[in-house]
Amino acid sequence: MARIDQNPRLNYGRLLRSIQPTSGELKSAISNVSSTKKRLEKSFNLKKFQRIGSHARSSAINSFSDLDFLAVLARNEAKWGGSVVKSDTVIKKISQDLNSRFTTTTVRKDMQAVVVQFGGGQKSMDVVPGFFHSFKNRRPVYFIPDGYGGWMETSPEAHNTFINNENIRSGEKQKKVGQLIRFWKHSRASSIPISSFYIDLLLADSGICIGAKSYPMVMYEFFKLMYDRKCRGLNDPVGIAGVVGAVKTQSQINTLYSHIENSLDHAIKAVNAEHNKQFKEANRQWDIIFNHNFL
Repeated sequence: MARIDQNPRLNYGRLLRSIQPTSGELKSAISNVSSTKKRLEKSFNLKKFQRIGSHARSSAINSFSDLDFLAVLARNEAKWGGSVVKSDTVIKKISQDLNSRFTTTTVRKDMQAVVVQFGGGQKSMDVVPGFFHSFKNRRPVYFIPDGYGGWMETSPEAHNTFINNENIRSGEKQKKVGQLIRFWKHSRASSIPISSFYIDLLLADSGICIGAKSYPMVMYEFFKLMYDRKCRGLNDPVGIAGVVGAVKTQSQINTLYSHIENSLDHAIKAVNAEHNKQFKEANRQWDIIFNHNFL
């Protein structure tokens, strides 16, 4: 197990403890998951309702990480006249059906999912429709919406296995770093645009969490890596999803890169301050990076 308090004079241990998902938070979502699954089973030929995303990869944080589910439908649910329809059509169909079931709940169509906002919108569930495509290396591959009306390949089982194996090699540090990056992402009035899947995949592929490194050092290396890459997409190391983008649009890339550049500048100052045993200054620099949510 990775040590949280690698330097007791820095506030990373306290921060990590404060952002862990709570049992109460997850327990309150169980009934919502059950009712959504039952409705989909009634209205569609549902083959599987599988938890995916940050919670499935143990890198979720409380208050911000939504519950993500892959609704695996029979292939004929995505066909019309013998041809596969646009993914937008399937998303719209599911959205309308869930909206008619949950009349007091906000249900809306997103680029790749149907978003069901339970509890007055304080907790969301993203339902990603998909259908089975093939097996690759004994792992099932599915088609899911690509966000532009088409379909793209994905394999939660294959990706989760890859990410989890690298997390084990890091001594469980990788998932903690993923949580810290998510908190950095959400520690502003407007969240920094960066895909959670991209975060976990990049950490696993780069190996920056492996070795005797402190959390501050790995966070610095993450910002440096993103800066050097100019936030560009990552070739899927599992060989299924093609290029996995950090964001969807050029405008989002510009916004993300600006935050990365600023955070890297302060991370350099924080690491140097820690090296010189100026822990108060190191904490002050990290507090700037986390938008004054670190101290």
